Amino acid sequence: MDTQKRRKTTFAALRPNSTLPGAALILIAGTVFSRIGDSLASLGLVLNAADKGIHWGVTEVLLAELLPTVVAAPLLGAVVDRFSARPVCLAALLLQSFALGAATAIPAFHVRVALIALSGLAGVASVAAAFKMLPAVAGTERTGRANSLLTAGMSLASLIGPALAGFLHSVSGTGLLLGADAVSFLILAGCTMRAVPRSMDVAISRRPTSKLSDGYRALRHTPGLGPLMPAMAAVILATSIEGVAGVFYLRGIAGGNDSVYGLFLATWALGSVPGALLAGRAEWAQRHRTLILGGVLGISVGLLTVGLVPLAGLVFPLFLVAGFGNGACNVGLRNAVHDHVPAEVQGNAWACFQALSRSCIGLGYLLGTPNSLISSQGQVIASGAIPLAAVVWATLTGLRRKRSGQPALNETSG
Repeated sequence: MDTQKRRKTTFAALRPNSTLPGAALILIAGTVFSRIGDSLASLGLVLNAADKGIHWGVTEVLLAELLPTVVAAPLLGAVVDRFSARPVCLAALLLQSFALGAATAIPAFHVRVALIALSGLAGVASVAAAFKMLPAVAGTERTGRANSLLTAGMSLASLIGPALAGFLHSVSGTGLLLGADAVSFLILAGCTMRAVPRSMDVAISRRPTSKLSDGYRALRHTPGLGPLMPAMAAVILATSIEGVAGVFYLRGIAGGNDSVYGLFLATWALGSVPGALLAGRAEWAQRHRTLILGGVLGISVGLLTVGLVPLAGLVFPLFLVAGFGNGACNVGLRNAVHDHVPAEVQGNAWACFQALSRSCIGLGYLLGTPNSLISSQGQVIASGAIPLAAVVWATLTGLRRKRSGQPALNETSG
């Protein structure tokens, strides 16, 4: 993380390529490429279910991606922390590639979903290990900029992946998309081997009393991070509610025009890129609380206003604001974990955060499903109100801490 907070920054701070080591750029590029591959495989199976008329197929795919992470995260995160992150990451990536390769060769839908679940299980370990290796590759003083560039790249991947998946599926079917994802994991494994030397020092937990719950404990009790977890859970829940309800509400605003609806979603992703890049500036390196709560506030205001004012012309600027907040929030969270959680439990902590995130996503999907009790517009309004309430609560809690003389959340003024 960049600790040179007093240095006068210039526009060069927005260009992480000029400061990050080449190894970090290789690792980030491989990760972004693999994320595009994940989008291809996931949407490919969803489209496959729709083509075959498998009514519960979409739900089956979503559950296959969610449940393994929720169940196995503490165990796999502990493995990442107890052993060298590099071989754990490479083994997990190879297992992911094997699972996707097998899914390419086997046309049976349910078998493919099971293999996707296996890949997701291995993905918990590979993602946690990559998170833990990033500071060692980028250098602790540049971790914030690395997180900024990685988050921006992920936003672009979420913009490119679905569009590319739709085109490729219409041309060649699901098999090509699954195969492309398998190749993307091999490419990421190659990038990891190139970027992370065998001799690189990545902290390993040698505490005899370590437990599977250490990751959750670190997220909850680490100063500067624990008090922000409710706001993170709220915004993940909210965006998941909108992700389902918005299909109906936003398409209604767009007059049923799917092209306009697609542009709505693209606007959010576009907004998150500058949000992530600006959050990587040196003066924001230690302002985790501001980035997270400010980002959550931007998301809540965007969603709440879209829900209250059903005008297509307003969706674009509001989704830019919400996307900007999303990018800033994600960078702030990654920096907070890297900065405040002890290195020897960072793998477990990030794996457990993945589990918490997927749990909120699953609940959000259920709450956003159309029903007779609340309209899709009401669900979108709720998706904006929930994180707004979390921001208000976190702000009031922070004020009470200051008045009572309790320790602050380790955020410097910059």
